[in-house]
Parts: sequence; C-alpha cells; structure tokens
Amino acid sequence: MKRMIMIAGAAAALMAGGWTQPEEMPAGMPDMDTMLAMMDASSKPDDAHHKYLEKMAGEWDMTAKFSMTPGSPPEISKGTTKGTLVLGGRHLMNKVQMDMKMMGKTMDFSGIGFFGYDKGTNQFVSTWMDSMGTGQMRQVGVLEDGNIVVSGETKHPMMGEYTVKNVIKFVEGGYNMEFWEKGQMTGGELMNTGVIEYRRAEAEHGEHGEHVEQRDHDGHGHD
Repeated sequence: MKRMIMIAGAAAALMAGGWTQPEEMPAGMPDMDTMLAMMDASSKPDDAHHKYLEKMAGEWDMTAKFSMTPGSPPEISKGTTKGTLVLGGRHLMNKVQMDMKMMGKTMDFSGIGFFGYDKGTNQFVSTWMDSMGTGQMRQVGVLEDGNIVVSGETKHPMMGEYTVKNVIKFVEGGYNMEFWEKGQMTGGELMNTGVIEYRRAEAEHGEHGEHVEQRDHDGHGHD
C-alpha cells in the first residue's frame, strides 16, 4: 500500500509539472511510463463489481415498509429515486424524494447518497445524507451470495448511536434494500426494521434510462 501511495504521488507530481524524472529511479520503483500505466489501470471501474452500480442506475419507484416496534404492522411510504452514474461509471449518485409515513404522520423526505466500489480496499462504500438529520452515514461492505451487504455506525440526537446494516438483493424488475438496525430502539439487538423496494419507473425508457451517464471502453463517461 505504501509503495502504491509513493507511485501515485510521484505520478501526480509529474503530471502537475512539479517534478522531473531523475536519471536513475530509487531502487524498487518502476519507471514513469510503468507508473502511469499502473495508475490508469487502477483507476478504471472494476467490471466484476461496478456492474452492480449499473444495475441500480436509472429512475425507480420506491415502496418503503418500516415498523417502529417488533411485530407491529409496517407503515408504507411511496417515493421516487434517480440513480446516475458519475465520474465515468466509478460511482452512483442517488437522489431520493418521498412522502414518509412515520407514527401516523406524513412528512416530506429527501436524501442524497453516493455508492461505489473501492478497488484499494476491495469494498463497496456508501455515503448517505437526508432531511431527517445533519449527519452523514458511511458504510462499507462486500458481496455475499450475489447480494451487496454494507454496514456502518452513526449517531442521531434522539436515537443515540446505532448500527445500520443494508442488504441489497437483486430481484426481477429491480432490487430490494433490507434494513437491519441495532441501537436503543431495538434493545441493543440487530433487528430487521424494514425494506425499500425499488422497481423501474414506468415512464423510463431504455435499460438504465436516457439520463444515465454511459461509459466508453476506456471507462470515461459521456452523455
């Protein structure tokens, strides 16, 4: 890892015009052409994992089903989300709008999330923020039996510290995101609190929608 950081730093300095290659490179360091080739290869999307981001891109109708207490009937909310591939397909940006049902009341809910796969750590990474708080939730995870499983810890002024684990399961017509939470409201036990079902919006055209950024064979995005 340290060697890769040194290579990346050297290559970045060269491209910025701040460093010229010495006549002899330090022992163990590849030449500049090799370094740039390594940088290029490591920066491209990993088709084995980034293809899952493509599956989640596009416009979706959302149905959220959450229970505030174990065994209680779920409250059902409806909304939409638009997933756009950005930075040449390296990351997925989601924008969510929903009429959220909670404790018998309806509130406007909006959120923005980024989802990707980090080839450096070999993990899926997620960052989420919404109108129900001022914090950002960060999660990391891996593939398990064809499902994406990510988890992370966050803190809310009312709910305190709690863990959120999401299991993304791909199904016919879309995907489901299960929510498993552990905190004060669950008695410290990991509990399935709900699910959000994503299904293709009827008005969308094409496999991932006309608005979605496409990638050419070099992994660079274009509209």
